Amino acid sequence: MPQSGAVYGIVLFILIFSFAVPNYLTFLNLTNVMRQSAVLCFIAMCSCLAILTNQTDLSCGAISSLAACVAAQAMNRGSSIFIGCLLGLLAALAMGLINGILAGYTTIPTFIITLATMNIAESLGMVIQGGTIHIPYESFSQLSEGGILYIPVPVVLVAVLYIGMNYVLRHRRYGTYLYAVGGKEDAAWTSGINVKRIKFSVYIINAAFAACAGFIYSARLSSANPSQGSGLELDGICAAVLGGVVLGGGRGSVYGALLGAIAISILRNGMNMLGWRSLTQMMVIGFILIIIIAFDAVRKEAKR
Repeated sequence: MPQSGAVYGIVLFILIFSFAVPNYLTFLNLTNVMRQSAVLCFIAMCSCLAILTNQTDLSCGAISSLAACVAAQAMNRGSSIFIGCLLGLLAALAMGLINGILAGYTTIPTFIITLATMNIAESLGMVIQGGTIHIPYESFSQLSEGGILYIPVPVVLVAVLYIGMNYVLRHRRYGTYLYAVGGKEDAAWTSGINVKRIKFSVYIINAAFAACAGFIYSARLSSANPSQGSGLELDGICAAVLGGVVLGGGRGSVYGALLGAIAISILRNGMNMLGWRSLTQMMVIGFILIIIIAFDAVRKEAKR
């Protein structure tokens, strides 16, 4: 089953950190993992949709930071939480619009497009906000720290996201189109699917999800920083691929991406508790991604 890699990862990481970290399997730490994984779950969805359509999205982490910075600046200038988040969402959608137009209506590789917009979003974040800025509303932190019937708010948001997207991908025409475009673009064209519009729509949706990730992250920190989303795109891709989303497009499930995001979040949490530096963590994540891609290539060759 496509999710098996993520399931094995979750079990393996829990076993390793249970022995390596004292008091790892505590209710408090497990709750922290659930709350912290929400950001990556949103980013993993972005990676999942891009890979399903045989595209790449390297800009989702930077877009999440940009949305958070715009929202934080607006709130510090007297805007309400709603208006601040709305402005942040519009900033994210503007970047998604650039991605979508270039991806859907030009022949430029999406790797190049999203690499460029990643740098643009990071630079805009630096221009808008040179460093960390505190969010003045304490109630904003409830987006990350609050609960609904004892269930953490981020967990509720992730559940709504994945159940909703699974329904769309499995039971609605739009989902069928996404798989068709990723599976074989030429066949999708001949069957009457507007491939350009589908590719365009993926990056608009991704921008909205990335903005949500940025807001949840900022709510946890009670502040926003232009570089807070740095590296999230790598974690998102790793989560999606670990969850069985095939790099060639056209195959994979959102629940596989969810399990992959949980596995990577458990790994990140354990490395943080061991005191590993961010650069070391990125190296470990990159190494895992290389192993997954190599395994996927070997599996394809064996099928041939």
